[in-house]
Amino acid sequence: MSNKEIIAIIGAGAIGRGFLPWKINTEKYDFIFVDINPNIVDAMNKNGGFLTFKSHGSKLEEKFIHSSRACLISEFKAADYKNLSAIFVAVGPNNVKMIADAVKDASCSIVLCENDPATVEILKAETGNDRIYFAVPDVIASNTASSENLLRDPLAIHTEDGILFIDERAEWLDGDIEYISADELLNKEWKAKLFLHNTPHCIAAYLGAMNGLKYLHEVMERPELCKIVVGSMNEMLDALKSENENDHSFLEWYAVKEIERFSDNLLCDPISRVAREPYRKLQPDGRLLGAAALCESSGIDCENILIGIAGAAVYAYNLEFTDSTVRSVSNEQKITHVFSKIGLDNSKINDKILSKLDFLTSGFD
Repeated sequence: MSNKEIIAIIGAGAIGRGFLPWKINTEKYDFIFVDINPNIVDAMNKNGGFLTFKSHGSKLEEKFIHSSRACLISEFKAADYKNLSAIFVAVGPNNVKMIADAVKDASCSIVLCENDPATVEILKAETGNDRIYFAVPDVIASNTASSENLLRDPLAIHTEDGILFIDERAEWLDGDIEYISADELLNKEWKAKLFLHNTPHCIAAYLGAMNGLKYLHEVMERPELCKIVVGSMNEMLDALKSENENDHSFLEWYAVKEIERFSDNLLCDPISRVAREPYRKLQPDGRLLGAAALCESSGIDCENILIGIAGAAVYAYNLEFTDSTVRSVSNEQKITHVFSKIGLDNSKINDKILSKLDFLTSGFD
């Protein structure tokens, strides 16, 4: 290993493998990648790294990322590395607790690139470590690549040229990083990402799953589906604007850029990646039900978001019950089952969502 400082990236997926290496100065830092997938770990150690591709308009920029070491999470202890400058975590909110033992004795900042700011307090409680900070990767990063790039490197991955926002209380690293206050991070960047990115993004994925599509950009190529995605974006935009009198230009800009990035066919962004963990996406204060609640409190009709919620519920059922009997169960039964599990079976919104069944019948059966 060289004399460079070390960055450990836990979670070698879309954000960890695809996006973060573009934002950190590779002339100054070496990377250690930590994952639960032995195939990824073995391939990285065998090849010494991997290819990553960043989209620029109609072109892809290519970069080989050197990996000083790759290891399984069970093999990594932060305390073993004296020149560790930072630990980035991108494992998914439901998996943050599983890394606690690996990072509890870290003497550097731990930066959580997770889709839930609550993970900061969760990991602090699990580790007793207060040097844990939230980050917002404003980016779409795929967890795969085009077929031709996968032939060159099975670990190849595509990302766009996004922005990495980090809580300014974390130690500053050398790279293309925006350090901002915790207030701006949570109340501006995270809120915009939650409702103007996450909400329509996952709705697009469930529409794509309904129609047997593979990539997110294919949804945006179908006018009838694109109309729903754009409709859900506009519903969220109206709700956020009604809540905030001062940031309308930022919100409008954000909404436009999101629709553009959903349509980027160079990203090869799989619907299966965006649609995963539907029960988490159906949490009461999350990107779907939370979005509908925000619209309702603002007096905004959210017909398109309700369609997306129905799609998420049916998708959740189909993941839970994968045998052939799924096709004999009606969409109403599927949605009722899922809503009973998350405590929505007797709620007012339940009836509103079930009213969208006419739209779903042909696609989800």
